[in-house]
Amino acid sequence: PSPCLQERLLLSLLPAHIARVMKAEIIQSILYADIVGFTRLASDCSPGELVHMLNELFGKFDQIAKENECMRIKILGDCYYCVSGLPESLPDHARNCVKMGLDMCEAIKKVRDATGVDINMRVGVHSGNVLCGVIGLRKWQYDVWSHDVTLANHMEAGGVPGRVHISSVTLEHLKGSYKVEPGDGQSRDSYLKEHKVVTYLVINPKVRYHDSIHAHIFSVRKHCRKKQRSSVYSVNFSW
Repeated sequence: PSPCLQERLLLSLLPAHIARVMKAEIIQSILYADIVGFTRLASDCSPGELVHMLNELFGKFDQIAKENECMRIKILGDCYYCVSGLPESLPDHARNCVKMGLDMCEAIKKVRDATGVDINMRVGVHSGNVLCGVIGLRKWQYDVWSHDVTLANHMEAGGVPGRVHISSVTLEHLKGSYKVEPGDGQSRDSYLKEHKVVTYLVINPKVRYHDSIHAHIFSVRKHCRKKQRSSVYSVNFSW
């Protein structure tokens, strides 16, 4: 929803003076992550193998979320999104989401090595206000909404495989926890361009990147060598 609609929703739930305090003080960070190369993976694996691998991978993501004080909101196909700062406010919400994104990129590398399929994670993080609640009459679902949630989704869509793509707002909340480089997200996503969102790519302290972002984009192409792979069932995902 737009910021205006977001405010109307908040005012419909709470008295105006409480809503103003909540809107001013409670900030969360939202992470969206998507598996790049999922279509290729799906075509190379049997349905049973794919379900087995996704179950292992998303189980690992849930473990990473717990370790980094993030709460998983939903899994939509090959998309995973979560929030840090709910249900309790956390001062390190931005750092939690960035660390989770970096850990997710490490986890997918093990799947890439095990399957021989050129897959990666594209992660986007933004910080701001969210509305949360349970929706549905029969099949209840907990979800989050707001302009900032939509923006986090576009941070992922405009991101780079293997990197954590953050907004300038998230960068402020990181307070120097990570080094970054220009993200140029506006060149890859029209929504980010329309809203003039300045973006950055987090530099993983465990990885050495090329000087140029464009030179780095999928250095994973090394893994494109054709080779026979063993069944995913026989792979021991030693996380």
